[in-house]
Amino acid sequence: MRHGSSGAAAVALTLAAALALGACRSGPDDRFAAEAVRPAEVVERVSAPGSVQAAGQADLKAPAAARVERLAVRDGQRLRRGQLVARLSSEQVDDQVRQAQAAVDAASSLGGVAPTLPTGPALAAFQQVQSQVTATSAAVIAALRSALPLLPEPQRRRLQARIDRAQIRVAELQRESDQAASDAAAAADAQADALRRSLEAATAAQRGQAELALELARDQQRRLVLRAPLAGTVQLGRTSTGAGATVPSLPSLPEGAEEALQGLAGGAGGSGDQAGPVLRVGSEVAAGQTVATVFDVSGLLVAAEVDETDIALVRSGQRAEVELDAFPDAAFAARVRRVAVAPSGGQSAAGGVTYQVDLALGEVLRGGGGEPRPLPRVGMTATAAIEVRRAVGKLSVPGSALVGRSGGQAVFVVEDGKVHLRPVQVAADGEDRVAVASGLREGERVVSRGAERLRDGQDWPGT
Repeated sequence: MRHGSSGAAAVALTLAAALALGACRSGPDDRFAAEAVRPAEVVERVSAPGSVQAAGQADLKAPAAARVERLAVRDGQRLRRGQLVARLSSEQVDDQVRQAQAAVDAASSLGGVAPTLPTGPALAAFQQVQSQVTATSAAVIAALRSALPLLPEPQRRRLQARIDRAQIRVAELQRESDQAASDAAAAADAQADALRRSLEAATAAQRGQAELALELARDQQRRLVLRAPLAGTVQLGRTSTGAGATVPSLPSLPEGAEEALQGLAGGAGGSGDQAGPVLRVGSEVAAGQTVATVFDVSGLLVAAEVDETDIALVRSGQRAEVELDAFPDAAFAARVRRVAVAPSGGQSAAGGVTYQVDLALGEVLRGGGGEPRPLPRVGMTATAAIEVRRAVGKLSVPGSALVGRSGGQAVFVVEDGKVHLRPVQVAADGEDRVAVASGLREGERVVSRGAERLRDGQDWPGT
């Protein structure tokens, strides 16, 4: 805080007056006090803010854009696990199932289509032509042979030799033709078989893909039937009114900025799960919108945020006391059930990270006799005081006696009219007193007021 010249003068006068009074003081200085070290029960607690949560919670969400076909429960009704909550209908999902089924049928029909080459008719035509050629060759050779007796001997012998060679050659060509025709038929059959196998593999892959799509579509269709995954109390979701806050038109905004601003205003409500009236039969729900939430309130928890400077002292099973803002005169017993390993997203008041600690909420400890009876509800604001250390029968000093020094904690001990700084080991740091594990003896006097003004070895100014 800044002070002007007149303020500085006033401060100086006040300080001078205080010094003058101190100089004139002849008796003990009442700014200092001491008391004897004595045994006491000291309880150290860590305070943490939090909120009440259900022991279990399950949100039932619409798997796709749908309409509420049936509501089988009432808001606030107790449910058993597996009980029908709602049945939705979705044209989008129905279309997906029909399309997937059509794809499976089409892929299956391809399996009966195998390529067949016309090898049979081709071979028949070839064999017919071959028979004609063979018959013609045989007829020509026979005619030539029949004319041999009419020729002179030398010419007859030469012609006969040529006919014999031609007949042999015709036979060879016929065999080659038969072999070529056989090879062609075999190649055609192999090609048809290879093509058939390839098509069957492709068809199987398409059928598998279509069947997978059908399975997913039918699974989504099954998820339109919403059942309670746990026993508890149901709270139905709410429809979005679609009438979110509107932003007034601002002509000075750049082109496109006004539309963006209106979009932000309209989208502030998210999916609208908590806006508008309770869902009923015929209500339209968007994909991912919460249709109902089941809360297991058979046991309540308090989710507390413990500062990183205190989390090392918190252990599962430790006792705690919880106060709720809704019932300021009541306190509830609690016990630590879980300590988070990783920090939560929030920050402590000092700017550090916090860790979530779950406490099982128990019976009312005090303040429960009035009306209305304190009944914790999910979401209520809470403050937990977790008992992290307890010292019974150990020596103790007032919390004001501790002074911080390099190397740890210490107290000023009054001995023979002087004060001596003595290091101590703290066993538990309670609200008013501190239990000391070592460093002091019972009956010794320690400075309980004004310790921050003293130095080691000086005369004791108090009583």
